[in-house]
Amino acid sequence: MSFDHAVDFLVIGTGAAGMAGALRAESLGLETLLVEASDKVGGSTAISGGVVWIPNNPQLPSRGIDDSREDSLAYLKHITKGEVPDDRLEAYVDESVRMLAWLEEHTEFKLDSLESYADYYAEAPGGKPGGRSMEPVPFDATKLGADHFRELRRSHPQSQVMGKFGITAREAHGYIAPTLSGYVQLVWRFVQWAARYFKRRGMPRDTKLHAGNALIARLFRTLLDKQIPYWLNSPAKDLIIEGGKVVGAVVERDGKAMRVEARNGVLLAAGGFEHNQAWRDKYHSMGPSKVEWNAGNTFNVGQGIQMGIDAGGAVERMHDAWWTPVTRLPKASQAWVLVVEKSLPGSIFVNGAGKRFTNEAAPYLDVVEGMYAGDAVPVCWMLFDAEYRRLYPVGPVAPGYAQPDHRISKRLSQGFFTRAPTLRELADKLEIDADAVEATVAHFNAFAIKGEDPDHQRGEAAVDVYYADRRVKPNASLRPLTKGPFYAIPVFPGDLGTKGGLVTDPKGRVLMEDGTPIDGLFAAGNTSAAVMGPSYPGAGGTIGPALCFGFLAAEGAASA
Repeated sequence: MSFDHAVDFLVIGTGAAGMAGALRAESLGLETLLVEASDKVGGSTAISGGVVWIPNNPQLPSRGIDDSREDSLAYLKHITKGEVPDDRLEAYVDESVRMLAWLEEHTEFKLDSLESYADYYAEAPGGKPGGRSMEPVPFDATKLGADHFRELRRSHPQSQVMGKFGITAREAHGYIAPTLSGYVQLVWRFVQWAARYFKRRGMPRDTKLHAGNALIARLFRTLLDKQIPYWLNSPAKDLIIEGGKVVGAVVERDGKAMRVEARNGVLLAAGGFEHNQAWRDKYHSMGPSKVEWNAGNTFNVGQGIQMGIDAGGAVERMHDAWWTPVTRLPKASQAWVLVVEKSLPGSIFVNGAGKRFTNEAAPYLDVVEGMYAGDAVPVCWMLFDAEYRRLYPVGPVAPGYAQPDHRISKRLSQGFFTRAPTLRELADKLEIDADAVEATVAHFNAFAIKGEDPDHQRGEAAVDVYYADRRVKPNASLRPLTKGPFYAIPVFPGDLGTKGGLVTDPKGRVLMEDGTPIDGLFAAGNTSAAVMGPSYPGAGGTIGPALCFGFLAAEGAASA
């Protein structure tokens, strides 16, 4: 068959999975090409928090945390509830550590273990109080150069302090509650940002990168150093199959359909289908599931998954996603993820009937499952009082001590916040049962004042209090709502990306319905069905497997 271009390994997608696969393939002697549908590299990883969950990682002993292969497997087997083959879980536990060691030795990749960031189910067998979640070390974007920096997908606005600069997850944890030390540190960050004025000149934005931007920038810098080619604005359209083997793909470049040969295989790492409303309607049968409730990459429409299906690949977990409660800001293009706000004391979620229905501080996946289980219309409200408003940020609005109500823009004060002197008046504005709201808050307050939540056990798990206010006693996540005025923001059952995708084996090979691997075809990241099954082990439970199985796919292609 004739081809317009030929390589050994073709990678479709430039997020964590694609870049890890490309770098490993190049190191094994494979001529590699990455193709990207958009005009930016990084995929959903670039706009994420960038945290990577790696159990039994080598930094744990220095953080005072004991871990082992046995504990890691016990934990994953427990939380995945038998829905993921043992060999895939074992591959992740064993190979993620090797992948990390290789990346840190051979690339700019560098992570910092977060010893206080607990596993989401730390109390489960094999769970740990922290350390498995690791964040990328900040990166100086001037090392990319202005032109390549412009090719890096922007961070989510949520990760930027006042739209100016990012901070690490470690720093963010220290800024949750207003303390003198936190205030001083934040002022110092502003001073450092101002001091970078001359470095920012000629650059598209602040040059000190954090979170997912730092992770991708580190991989991207190495990609450039290795002179691995990448094509932007070049969506892959179809796989090319010859004699039952995937031998390349049709890629649209500069308006022309190009047949690209991939002698050793193709890696599908093009993300999930979160921005494909037709697929959400088809597969998410538990209730309304909207594109506008997603916080991920708008280019993720399931094209990689569809190509795998067309090649005979099986799919699973198409009903599932990396769920998280979100809110929507007027005129904003992306949903705002409610990770921090939902755990802070002085707030609760109520549904359309005015009733509380879940542990708001629980892992975000569980909160959304509670939203779908409790109401045919899963939209709810986060209620909070004046003390909460004074002390804590809500979405892009700074705490009241720094940004009182009269300094909130009209766009947010009228299109985001709902405010009223009393709970009854607030309920009336929200058009929900005022008697029910008052009764719900009175019931909650009676226990919250004692630090108890017999209904939903909020604050009892380690993860519940990670984003809480440690100054509040006896339960850092619980405080009664007593002081008016009272506020509400809408909460939607959102997601960070979809979990459903192509079924793969421990080597990242795409499998057919009968379990037979498709020769020459690999998948990783959200194009593949999640190795975490129905659960979410801890912060970074998406990016860790993306890196690992992209890495393993390259090794599989090299041995073909």
